[in-house]
Parts: sequence; structure tokens; C-alpha cells
Amino acid sequence: MKVCCNSHSFTRALAAGDLTQLEWIDLCANELGLDVEPALSHFPRTDVDYVAQIKKLCIDRGLTVAGLHHDRAIEAPATDEHVAALKASLDVAVGLGTPLVRCAIAPQADAGPPTWHALVSALKEVCRYAKERNVVLALAPRTGTPVASPTQAKRMLKECDSAWLRLALDLRAFEPDQIEAWMESFENTVIIVACLGRPSGTGADRRADGDQAAAVGWLHRHRYCGFLSLEYAHEGQGSETEGVSECAVRLQRLVAQEVLRAPAHDTSDP
Repeated sequence: MKVCCNSHSFTRALAAGDLTQLEWIDLCANELGLDVEPALSHFPRTDVDYVAQIKKLCIDRGLTVAGLHHDRAIEAPATDEHVAALKASLDVAVGLGTPLVRCAIAPQADAGPPTWHALVSALKEVCRYAKERNVVLALAPRTGTPVASPTQAKRMLKECDSAWLRLALDLRAFEPDQIEAWMESFENTVIIVACLGRPSGTGADRRADGDQAAAVGWLHRHRYCGFLSLEYAHEGQGSETEGVSECAVRLQRLVAQEVLRAPAHDTSDP
């Protein structure tokens, strides 16, 4: 397992202009020691020259671009617009040299069969383009959307019927109270999102730490070799750099502990 930083961890600084995307990459390399997952909304522009500049900077800093986060949720019935936007993101991913684009579906006012079929049709078209561009589309299930549950995620993958559509699951899906429901989705998971906040020193923190440790342990035992993408949960107005650093150290420590604790070939459940 590897840990990367999603640029939404620095939403405040990037929105205020206190941090540019290029400076964020330098921060990840020089202070945080994290690979990167840039969000599309944080690109000042996406022309070929600028995307090449981002790729070159990451190469120079020794960073892997774990994925591109297409952070504009897909809506029906405006699927034509979203299909075009996703195709553009796949082109950006090619320019960055990253193997996947993470996306999600927005909550829909009408989530009936016509909406479902429109979303399937849209994702099928994007998957055909993804195959042409040799980039995987990673769909993130979200509460309140047509793809929220393990059953809905399985159905979407089945109906799209494309090897270029996979899943981006939340780390919480692998915690003890969720793992049974999501276990079947693990084989189709290509990136995992870890939404972490700074600890407040309460009992809830200790329980959350235990659940996160159990999730990372399960992933290690089942040989997950992909990225955990850290999305810092903004709480209060403290320093984003300090908050992300604390969360990154916590996540990396959990990964390191599992590597030291258990043989890599052990896939038994506790």
C-alpha cells in the first residue's frame, strides 16, 4: 500500500490563492513525503503545455500521480455534458501519465429507471473512450446517489460491462462493521479514499483509530497494493499543512505496522 494526497486536503489554501497547484506538489514532495492525486477543479488550466508542466514537476520531485480526481459529479439528464467532461479528464490523465480517473455520481432528484439507464449509457460511452486512452475510470459509491450500496455498485459494473470501469471505495468500507457488505467489491477496487481529520482526544477517536487499523490490516492481508488517497477532513481553521501531516503520519504508521506485523501471504480474517 502507498499513501498519496488529494488536493482537496488543501481546499482552503488553494481557493484563497495562498497555495498554487505547483506549490502544492512541492509541499507534498518536500514536507509531506506523499505522492499526489490532483483534483480537476484545482487546475488553473488543462491545456497540453500546462499538463506537461505538472507531469514534469512530479517526475523531477520523484512523485507518482496516483490518479486524477474528476470532482464534478455526474448528473442525469445532462449526461452529454458530463460525458464530454469525463472524456476531457481522461485526456488530461493521459497527459499526466496516470492510470486512472476517479469520479462519482451526484444525488439525483429522480432516481428512477430512466435516470439509471441514462447513467449506464453515459458510463458505457466514457468506458469505450477510457479503453481507447488506456486509462481506468474509478467510480466512487456515495450515500444518497443511485450508486451508494454494494448491490448498486455491483449492478452498475455488471450493466456497463467494461473492464475499464472499476471502483474507488472509502477506507471505511473495509472497517469491521462494513467489510462483510463490501468484501465482494474489493476485487474491483483500484484506489481507496481515506477521509481523516485531526484527533480531538475523545473516545470516539480511539474507536475510529481502531477501525482504521482494522481496515488497513484487512487490506494488507488481502494484498492490496494500490494507493490510499488522503483527503483531509477540514475541521476548524487550523493549519491545513499541520493537519494533513498528522493524518499522513497516522496513515503511514498503520501501513508500516501491518507490513511488520503480518506475513504478506496471510489472507486469513481475524
